[in-house]
Amino acid sequence: MGAKRTYTDDDLVAAVAASTSWRGVLRALGLLGTSSAAARSVRSHAERLEIDYGHFTGRRRWSDAQLRASAAEARSWADVTAALGLQGGSATTTVNGHAARLGVEVDHLDSASAPAQGVELVPDIVHLSRAGALLAAGWYTLCGANVSWPLEPARYDLLVGAGADIRRVQVKTTTTREGSSWKVYLSTSRRGRTLYDAEEIDEFFVVDGDLSYYVIPLGAVLGVHAVHLSAYERFRVLTCPATRE
Repeated sequence: MGAKRTYTDDDLVAAVAASTSWRGVLRALGLLGTSSAAARSVRSHAERLEIDYGHFTGRRRWSDAQLRASAAEARSWADVTAALGLQGGSATTTVNGHAARLGVEVDHLDSASAPAQGVELVPDIVHLSRAGALLAAGWYTLCGANVSWPLEPARYDLLVGAGADIRRVQVKTTTTREGSSWKVYLSTSRRGRTLYDAEEIDEFFVVDGDLSYYVIPLGAVLGVHAVHLSAYERFRVLTCPATRE
């Protein structure tokens, strides 16, 4: 059962009208201005009563209502920021964010002055070889293991510790298909194909082009240069199909 209110609906209407922020409303009602619970309760009651608080500015010098009016009359983002008394390169981005939150119509504003948008990031398996060791480290970490990276070049990519067990892990990735299976090379290509042995690593962590993960003990592929992963399904530890058109 919630705490009993110490103010009436009329008190709340008057406090909202006289304030420019929810903290101001709390203070006007004799409540603690830093209480997030009180702020949520007061705002909930204000919305129940459909009290207009579009004039609130918080720490801003302009209100939501002023933003709506400026955007409606302006022809560019520069006009909007100028009307709100804002300057600086970040002003347009700030105002754009508030306009999006409020659902303000901005399609009529000059696109040449629109805030720059960040580069869209889209995963692509063309980068899989660069990401392989990071994906492996993430999986082992999620399993509760400790992961270390060799300071000097080594035949293994990761040292994985789980209790007293320390594993030397070589990470391999593949974007090569043969028939219905992914093919992965388990040997190095420097100066001809060179195999790994038990003095160098303990297991392979393999990521295929579908972003499925395999942990394959060296003993299961000892002396083999390449394998088709369809024959090693028992070593698959995660299936996460990549989105491909």
